[in-house]
Amino acid sequence: MEKIKTVGAESFSVDLKHALVWVARALDYVGVDDIHHNHRVAYIAHECAKRLNWPIKKQEFTFFAGLIHDCGVSQTNEHQELIRELTPAHVQTHCSVGFNALNKCSLLAKFSTIILHHHTHWELLKEIDLSPYEKDIAALIFISDRLDFLRAKHISSNSADLVTLRKKEISDELNKRSGTLFRPEYVEVLCELVTKDGFWFAMEPENIESIPLHFTHLEWLHKDLSMHDLIQLGRFIAGIVDAKSPFTYQHSIKVAELCLHLALAMHLPRHTARMLYVSGLVHDIGKLRTPDEILHKPGQLTAEEYIHIKRHTIDTEIALQMVFPNSKIGEWASNHHEKLNGTGYPYNKSAKDLDLPSRIIAVADIFQALSQDRPYRDRLTANEIIDIMQPMVTDKLIDDEVFQYLNNNLDDFYLMSISPDENIHPLYAA
Repeated sequence: MEKIKTVGAESFSVDLKHALVWVARALDYVGVDDIHHNHRVAYIAHECAKRLNWPIKKQEFTFFAGLIHDCGVSQTNEHQELIRELTPAHVQTHCSVGFNALNKCSLLAKFSTIILHHHTHWELLKEIDLSPYEKDIAALIFISDRLDFLRAKHISSNSADLVTLRKKEISDELNKRSGTLFRPEYVEVLCELVTKDGFWFAMEPENIESIPLHFTHLEWLHKDLSMHDLIQLGRFIAGIVDAKSPFTYQHSIKVAELCLHLALAMHLPRHTARMLYVSGLVHDIGKLRTPDEILHKPGQLTAEEYIHIKRHTIDTEIALQMVFPNSKIGEWASNHHEKLNGTGYPYNKSAKDLDLPSRIIAVADIFQALSQDRPYRDRLTANEIIDIMQPMVTDKLIDDEVFQYLNNNLDDFYLMSISPDENIHPLYAA
């Protein structure tokens, strides 16, 4: 695995191949029980592209388009609707959301038009004014996506491998829609692949994640991410996470902003503050795996439901450890519910285990959450929040020094927490 490179105060970079797999992991959490859909679509499309003898560069690009194709899907019920039938209604909504999100991220904007059309039926797509390159890949992502739907329809609850007993039914479904839903030459190639047991058996996330590690033909893929690029990618993910629930709208972005300003106020190095900003952006990435009905529940959670909530910190840690193997970013993100007295989760860490950035993100997360509307209460005023957080300091749940910096500038931090986020501050982008 390639390592993060840290060369001086402002030279922080990450391998983009790992970052895109990280995005796919985050997106795949949305399925809750039906995970790794994005992985499988990437694999299917890539296998088909090889059979079509596309140029290697186009094959590699197709894999990544498949990996992030559902970036407009944040809620579990959206995902479930997409796997309920072959031609689900309302598909254009998540295509448009994904298109807009990608266009805001210069690193990934090259995928936007393909994602916009990844559910467009072939009989319509062939008449749309797109470049042949985009049209080819959009049509391939569509049929690959629907093949994964057919896989889900036919797999046994006992073993996914038993889908190989349904090869004929799956081929018949594809052939029936050749020329209307699907591009005929893609149907022909996929029907050939469907007959091979190895095609299905190799559809494992560990195998799929190893595929792009050998890609060499996409020049932009081998450029390390600058801090600015990393922040853009982090904001892209934060938008997906925060769209999971109307009650967490902009929560990740606001936690990141609070973290940055607290870190600078407490005289942490600028580079550390910017890394903590990224950590704030991705700290709730694991919530994509939390069922919607739990996140949206207006009443008190049961003990069983609370377990799902507690798990999100581990899902965050798992999702981040690959792209940040030697960085504090993932550690700080997964520490945001730890408490100084050892009563937090997921590892019951205590004060000796929690550095200043971990303490900052914990305070920022609590403060921002209390300043938002939630299913069970309205937004609290700044003074009401302080009345809740002060006893947390007394009980040694959160850091006194961080809390005092926040309290001493309460009006500024509260306004920062509740104001709509519209632009990237020059400090983040520099």
